Amino acid sequence: MAILTSAWRWIGRNIFFIGLFLFAFGLVYVLFPKQGANKLEFQKGLPWRHKNLIAPFDFPILKTSEIIDKERDSLKKQFIPYLILDSLVAENNVGLFLNDADRLYNSGAFQGTFSANEFSEAKQLFIKCLLSCYSKGIVNDDNKTALQPFVKKQLYIVSNNYASLSHPDSIYSLKSAYVKLVGMLSAMQEGSPLLAELQQKLNLASYIGPNLRYDEKFNGNMLNEQLSLLSVTRGVVMAGERIITEGDIVNNHNYILLESLQQAYKKNSMYGGWISNEIIGKMVLVLVLMFVLFFYLETFSRGYGQRNKNLAFVLANVLITFMLARLFYENPTLNFYIVPVCILPIVIRTFMGIRVSIFVYLITLLLIGFMAPNSFEYVFIQLIVGSMVVLTLDKVHRRGHLVFSSLIAIVTYIITYFAFELIKEGAFKLIDFYQIRWFVFSGVLILISYPLIFIFEKLFGFVSDVTLMELSDTNHPLLRRLAEEAPGTFQHSIQVANLAEAFILHTSGNPMLVRAGALYHDVGKIINPHFFIENQMGGPNPHESMTNYQSASIIINHVNEGIILAKKYKIPSVIVDFIKMHHGQSLARYFYLKEKDKSLVTDLDVEKFRYPGPNPLTRETAVLMLADSVEAATRSLSEKTDEKIKETIDMIIDFKVENHELDDAPITFNDIKQMKQIFLRKLINIYHIRIQYPVNDFIRK
Repeated sequence: MAILTSAWRWIGRNIFFIGLFLFAFGLVYVLFPKQGANKLEFQKGLPWRHKNLIAPFDFPILKTSEIIDKERDSLKKQFIPYLILDSLVAENNVGLFLNDADRLYNSGAFQGTFSANEFSEAKQLFIKCLLSCYSKGIVNDDNKTALQPFVKKQLYIVSNNYASLSHPDSIYSLKSAYVKLVGMLSAMQEGSPLLAELQQKLNLASYIGPNLRYDEKFNGNMLNEQLSLLSVTRGVVMAGERIITEGDIVNNHNYILLESLQQAYKKNSMYGGWISNEIIGKMVLVLVLMFVLFFYLETFSRGYGQRNKNLAFVLANVLITFMLARLFYENPTLNFYIVPVCILPIVIRTFMGIRVSIFVYLITLLLIGFMAPNSFEYVFIQLIVGSMVVLTLDKVHRRGHLVFSSLIAIVTYIITYFAFELIKEGAFKLIDFYQIRWFVFSGVLILISYPLIFIFEKLFGFVSDVTLMELSDTNHPLLRRLAEEAPGTFQHSIQVANLAEAFILHTSGNPMLVRAGALYHDVGKIINPHFFIENQMGGPNPHESMTNYQSASIIINHVNEGIILAKKYKIPSVIVDFIKMHHGQSLARYFYLKEKDKSLVTDLDVEKFRYPGPNPLTRETAVLMLADSVEAATRSLSEKTDEKIKETIDMIIDFKVENHELDDAPITFNDIKQMKQIFLRKLINIYHIRIQYPVNDFIRK
């Protein structure tokens, strides 16, 4: 009974966690191919290690990508272009000629007297010559240039949705049409003097215009339509035919047959058979993978697995990557390596670190491996590439680092691919170099990580290094206000940031996070800056006219004021944690001890002198607490010798440890030892002894 009760309590505490994983498993089951892409496992150049394979049904033999590309290139070279005929051009120019000719005839501009019949005959001869030019077709110079690649071929002239074949040489340009018209009119002048006068008095070029045009969009559509009709198969394997015998080497011919059968399995059984022994077996493996991920987040990444938004973030990335792979699985014309799986570890690493990102990436690759062709090769290559990308990507906020990682991915893809191809093909010249373009494309897609990080950051409330860098800019409105209204506090915050960052850089943690947190930890002092000694600048101390309780209340309240200001300026919650925890649940000791010495009573209300806390919960907030206390104490020393600074550092840090203020933070005694050394070195550098120059040396000319 006790065991059942404990189990129910555990389920109750982790109901959201369990629900997300069940949802993820259900979605994977729905998307999972009901006949796996890896029903056939084979590699070119290696023996067929299974039983004799007989075709279970008729299936087409697929053409290789090289053959398809050659056929596409050949079709593009043999493509016959289309010119669109505009019949209105000839009609309009004939009408223009008739108007001009009638105007000349009615004005008596012709020499001699011509009857109406003679004038009509002359016009008909002119129109006949003009229409003869238009019947062949006239193009402008731009279209003539566009037809140069096709000068040795035929072309289509489209008129009234009907295309007729023609030859480029039979088509006139504007200049050649003009020459042709002049030649025809000159040949007819002897029999018609009036025609000669028409030719002389009219501007013949004004009646010649292009009636054929080359439409790039129309030709592009026609070419694409022809390309879409290209067959991707060549022949058929009949049911009962032997495809390959056990022990045979998988050569080029057998490889194509096996690939064709595999694609036929995918096409014929994509969604059929929701329950089968094969599907049950694969779903058990998927369930095992997801439970491994579950326990990994719970056991080795505490702080991730128990926080719902982090779990949702991990599963969202895994499922999105799996769905992308599923889309490419359905389309055999797309290379499976285009799926940008390397984006996954980059995004995970940005918010959860290298260890979590690589493990989540491995689980995702194993899930995708059920669909990937040649799954061992695919998972091996992607695992190596993804690991290299994550390990070489030092700072995501530096765009150059992301570009460098993209290049690393491309190079790693090519090297590992060549290694596998040499194993399979046995000769460098037999390697399919065409595959490299997919690797380049996949490597370039890594650059999409940058905007994706921003999107996930806003969706899940994370803080990336890019945001931390922006927050650390001293031109941020809240920091500018701190510098102007509480300049002493601002300088203190900068020194604390330098101390804390120095320790984190030397050991482990997020240096950008601790620096940003240190810059904002005392922003609450903006409200009453003159109540804090670093901002009094030698003026009167307002605490002298107040009780110790009142002074402690104002000092302690800068934490709450800081939280309010941070939320007003939309500072991320992870930075607000530094404001909450930089004093933990310690006492405002100066006023507490003053009141204790003054009152000499045993019923002193200690809680009124205590900060609200909580105590630091992370490595970074713990380091900030110690850096804040140490910097403030050493700044107040009247004599800043090396011995005094060391004594102050040891006293403050030891006091914090003895009062259990660091118990909830992942800080070790070795960290404490290193912290004392680093703080001492930094503070000695800050307060080093300077040479005292005589004042007269500065004013003496």
